[in-house]
Amino acid sequence: MRKKIEADHFKNFKMLSRLKEQGGVLYFIVKQANLEENRYDSDLYQLKDGKVGRLTSSRDIGTYYCLNGNILFPALREKKDKEAVEAGTPLTVLYQMVPGMGEALEWKRLPYQVQEMEFIDEEHFFFTAVYSRQWEKILAACEGDLDRALKVKEENEEFRVFEEIPFWRNGGGDVSGVRSRLYYYHEGRVFALCGPLADVDGLTLSPEKATLMYTQEEYEGKAELYNHLKALSVEAVQTLAAAGETDEQKWYGLAREYELYPSASYYGVDFAAENDVVVTVNRHEKYGLNENAGFVRLNLQTGESTLIYDGDPYTRSASEASDVKMGNVGSKLIFDKEGFVMLSTAVDHTPLVHVGYDGSVHEITGRQMVQEVIPSFDGYTVIAMVGDDGNEIYFVNHQGEFTAMTDFNGSLSREYEVITPQEFIFENENGLEITGFVIPPAGLEPGKKYPAILDIHGGPKTVYGPHFFHEMQYWANEGFAVIFTNPTGGDGRGNAFMDIRGKYGTVDYRDLMRFVDEAVARYDFIDGERLGVTGGSYGGFMTNWIIGHTNRFKAAASQRSISSWLSFSNTTDIGYYFNKDQIGVTAWEDHDKQWDSSPLKYADQVTTPTLFLHSDEDTRCWMAEGIQMFYALKYFNVPSRLILFHKENHELSRSGRPKSRIRRNKEILEWMKKYL
Repeated sequence: MRKKIEADHFKNFKMLSRLKEQGGVLYFIVKQANLEENRYDSDLYQLKDGKVGRLTSSRDIGTYYCLNGNILFPALREKKDKEAVEAGTPLTVLYQMVPGMGEALEWKRLPYQVQEMEFIDEEHFFFTAVYSRQWEKILAACEGDLDRALKVKEENEEFRVFEEIPFWRNGGGDVSGVRSRLYYYHEGRVFALCGPLADVDGLTLSPEKATLMYTQEEYEGKAELYNHLKALSVEAVQTLAAAGETDEQKWYGLAREYELYPSASYYGVDFAAENDVVVTVNRHEKYGLNENAGFVRLNLQTGESTLIYDGDPYTRSASEASDVKMGNVGSKLIFDKEGFVMLSTAVDHTPLVHVGYDGSVHEITGRQMVQEVIPSFDGYTVIAMVGDDGNEIYFVNHQGEFTAMTDFNGSLSREYEVITPQEFIFENENGLEITGFVIPPAGLEPGKKYPAILDIHGGPKTVYGPHFFHEMQYWANEGFAVIFTNPTGGDGRGNAFMDIRGKYGTVDYRDLMRFVDEAVARYDFIDGERLGVTGGSYGGFMTNWIIGHTNRFKAAASQRSISSWLSFSNTTDIGYYFNKDQIGVTAWEDHDKQWDSSPLKYADQVTTPTLFLHSDEDTRCWMAEGIQMFYALKYFNVPSRLILFHKENHELSRSGRPKSRIRRNKEILEWMKKYL
């Protein structure tokens, strides 16, 4: 008999990420929940000659770099270093590990909070680091005295000063005046390559290490919606550094800018050859901020560019959701003579897709959830979820066939009551065929009726697929049927399907209701009189919307939701641009449109008992959104309950502290049991 899946089952999964190859050896990070210490342990592993080996035991490895046969990683091993960072001192300590030579040794200390790194060699490299204008002002006022500056900073922690929007960022704290600045390390000296207002991302060094490419924003007061594509000559940088140049303007003027489209967003640069790059770019031509990014081939010497493929329907994404995988860290494009291979999202899965220079596109793999990919001899090496299993490393040949190379999580699908989702096709109001998923309850008895929970994904530009999702399996193990689908607005079907700007709560709502009707009609074990609904983020918005427009659901759990576009637009980290883009107007342009599109307007029509779950550090959908809806339902005497998770953010369900995730799971289950 297989074991029952409980609220803490996610703790059993080993989550793999940051796959790299060096010298024929595969390296990767393994992360796992530690309930005793209420944290996640994360260490570096290798796969060599078919055998898996653990390389570190410090449980704190988040990223690493391969350099000349060695491994470099940032860590805080010394007590004094941990205390210094906790006090606010910018510091990154890099350790070097020589494979096969034992424990890592300290390599370099950088008085910066380093983010990205690209290495020319051990003594010459580029990096980005957090730059705070407020901290620099304090440091300057203290004449560079670090101890004095830290004392002043501590005194100022009684106050939060905001001068820009966004002034906070989900998972990143207060960011007013904070940038990611670009630096160059040259034989012990560090030079800033951009001004204090510049925000740099996506460092990519060319194959011969002659050119560094990146994206950059530069703003004051309000962050722009677009960025700029930049290139630096490594030779020019090294020449200035060798001369000890101190004129900041000479450094800031080194970069060359490529403007492929006006007001575009550049998402990545990949080198096919030294001066031949493919740029991933959202042109914002028709579908707004969520428009699928296309691919432009750019000659760095001549500046000539050609649009290869417009990204419709396949774009560079891996948006199938699961709560037992690491966050997406992205993968480089893999080039061949005809084009390149990338990760994409197709309807309800995440395949490898080949894009030809001639604009041709085809899927290489099937309905797996590929999360990362690197090139391998005669194929690809990937981290992926296949069938009911958690993620593993696989070899994938050019025919798309998977061969497992690890078995970290396979026993879980064999030992526990994992129920494979059943699928059916239904048509929405536009005649489009959409896949619906149903997970029957564990121990299903013929002829018996069971309550069902509709689970709505976030985004809205993301998807649910047939792969393992802990919360759904938990509910099914507790006697509920679970139903889910991908309504209009989701990813994987191209721009037209994704585009629900100005239409929130209309076609998407009708898709979901039609899906529920079909599921109840097709599966006789679903009790249509005992339906619950839940979802987070966009799914939380839809939960709030649904309970204000129908009373068919007897219980609801609204998570990290939006209740009013009026408040969302002026408080959250993305509100000032996301709201305008998605609803089509600001409050000053059309107050009624925003209010009409807000679930809070319809709170007086709600009869559904509703649980609200929010986090007090969620700045993506600030807690005021959940509080407002809860307050309104209480005002109208609707049974409701609000749980605020302290020191958690928008990622609670996926990467929140283990004990918070368990409490969340139990709260939702108990609410559904009470009313269903």
